[in-house]
Parts: sequence; C-alpha cells; structure tokens
Amino acid sequence: MSLLNIKEFYGQSLGVTTPWKVTEVSIDSETRQVRVRVECARGVPWVDPETRERAEIKDWQERTWRHLDTCDFETVITAKVPRIILSGGRTMMVSVPWAEAGGRFTRSFERRVIELLLQCRTVSGAARLARLKADAVDGVLRRAVERGLSRRAVAELKNIGLDEKAIRKGHKYATILTDIDSGAVIDVAEDRTREATAGLLTKLPERSLAGVEAVAMDMWPAFIGAVEELLPEASVVFDKFHIKKHLNEAVDKVRKSERRELGAAGSDVLKNTKYQWLRNHDDMRLRAEAEFRELLSRDLKTGTAWALKENFDRLWSYSSLAWALKFLWDWVEAARGSKLSPMAKAADMVERHAEGILNFLWHPITNAAAEGINSIIQSLKHAARGLPNFESFRSRILFFLSKLDLSPA
Repeated sequence: MSLLNIKEFYGQSLGVTTPWKVTEVSIDSETRQVRVRVECARGVPWVDPETRERAEIKDWQERTWRHLDTCDFETVITAKVPRIILSGGRTMMVSVPWAEAGGRFTRSFERRVIELLLQCRTVSGAARLARLKADAVDGVLRRAVERGLSRRAVAELKNIGLDEKAIRKGHKYATILTDIDSGAVIDVAEDRTREATAGLLTKLPERSLAGVEAVAMDMWPAFIGAVEELLPEASVVFDKFHIKKHLNEAVDKVRKSERRELGAAGSDVLKNTKYQWLRNHDDMRLRAEAEFRELLSRDLKTGTAWALKENFDRLWSYSSLAWALKFLWDWVEAARGSKLSPMAKAADMVERHAEGILNFLWHPITNAAAEGINSIIQSLKHAARGLPNFESFRSRILFFLSKLDLSPA
C-alpha cells in the first residue's frame, strides 16, 4: 500500500473531514505504535457557538488520542487543535471530527471500550482487554452514561416500579426507579427516604408522570408517601414477591422459636431445616421431598405457618374482587387464629395494606418483571466495594440497565 493510500485509510477510519487532513503515518516497532499526524489548514475561520460570529484563535495546543489498534500495534493520533476566544472572554477548544470534546480517545475507540464493558460486565475486565487503566475505562463509562441520559427522551410511562437495594454495610440503601413495561432502570437515588423517592419522581417530565397508572413497590412508608403526594391518581401495587418475603420471614421466626422449644425438650427435628421451609416445593412427589413431607406430617407450629404462607399465593389467581376480598379476610382470620405471633403480625400487615395488595388484580405488575435486573445489580454491588462513592455505583447501574444510547455520535 502506498503512503498516500495509508493516509487516506486512516483519514477514512478516523472520519477526518475538511479542514483537517492526515499528513503523516509512521510506525515505531520498538514501542509497537502506529503514529498518525493530523493537521488543520491555517487561516480557517472558526465560529463562536454562542454568538455565531467569527472567533479569534488564542493559541494551538498539541493533543493526543488513542485509536483502534492496527495489527496489534497501538494507534495514536496527534494534532494541534486551536483554542478560540468566546464573546465573554472565555476560551474553548474547538471540536475535532474524530473525538468527542475533551475526550482522550477517538470515537471508534470509545465505542470499542463500551462494547467490551457490555460484554465483560466489569471495568477491570474491559480494561485488560483494551489495555487501559481502570480509571480510563471508568471515564468512558461515565461519559457514555451522561451522553445516554442527555439523549434519552422518557416516553410515556404506564407502570413503574420503586425498589430498594442495600448497597453497603451499615444500612446504606439505594432507591431504584424502573419502567416495568420496558424493563429499563430510569434512575437511581442514594438512600430510601421520602425525599430521595420524590427526587426521582420529580426528575420525570410532567407528561410522563401524568401517564403513570400503577406503581409496584414494597410496603415502605417513604415510597407510599412520595407516590401518594406526586402521583395521586396512580394505583399503589404492593409487590407480591416482597409480600412473600415478609411471609417467609414470619415463617422463619416461628421456626426459630419452635426449634428453641424443641431443643430444650431434647429434639433436633428442626435443626438445619431453614431453607426447606423457605424454598418452593413445586412437586411434593419427588423423592428429594420425602424428608420435607415427613416434617409436614409432624404436628409442628412451623408446618402451620408454612401452610398459611403457601396458601396466600392463591390470592394472585383471583379475577373477582369480591372473591379475592373474601379470601383475604379468611386468610387474615386463619393467621390470627393460629395463635402464632409472627403470623398474626403478618395478618396485621396484610390487613393494613389490603388495598395495595388487591390492586394487583387490575395491575398485575411486580418489580421482578424486568428479568435479570436484580442479579446484575447484585454483581455490580459486589464489584462496587472498591468504588469511591455512590455516583460511581449509579453510573454502573445506568450503564448496564437503563437501555441508553451509549455510543459516541
């Protein structure tokens, strides 16, 4: 390939346009680098983007950008870029066609790093493959999120979800707002207070808020208060998986108490059985369930609590409000009649939040609808242990779960 063709190749690869031109391409075998020199024609008029009038050039600064590798050689772009004087006296570096303003990588290279991040799911993994420092890859990630958020036009929303995630030890939480229908995370706020929740909701355009019909959430007072204040026309739907979690916790409290009682009497029948009472038992005929069937055959308080918990799941199949309401009150009476304190407290919880629970009949939504969100956030949480602040964690959630347009223009 002739030298002229090599220049043309890199010019097209970079997207170089007039008044810029590739003037030199050299190869350094020792450093395994391809060095591409781009120059700008002198005398080109530059425009102040604020006034649209001609701007004066203050000076020219030498800049360097990393480009896609060439045959395993690192490709480096260099150019002198003019700084112009704006009407207010400030200076601004003019934009170059191959990179975003202020970036140290070409658009093609940033796009490649974004692809690596999406495949690796970790900054460290993408950094290894791109042969960059983790800080540089983290910068690409944050710029991609900022770019995606600036482009995103939040469409009309119908069903949204509010969920909390523990992000650090010491009761440090984040509130996550999702579009249930698309499965995308809309935004994340630090803490799970009413103020944090309201802050997330008020970020949404008014037309989006006006279209919300239902909000899936846990029975957390801060969520309820913020939604009732800002979305008074929307139906609150208490997430059925969170309700199941509360019922599981009640069953486990019964188990712990009964195990202590039986242990004092010399019986270890409930020892190491915690997860047998909490996991799903879809087919009790399986040989693996023989031990659990034997537990159920005993006259155990834990068995009574487990049966109440499992029976509650029948509620989600009702289509008639009258029958669902009858079932709910029958269940509440049965739970209280069990004389098991944790189940009676669960019955009180169900009674207090009956309206939000029954709203599921008209709005069958849950925060688990977006497949994979929870597992990805869990892995990000694990990786976030070394992150300096909440904003870094937020950037990662939005990068991987918000379905943003992340690529450079």
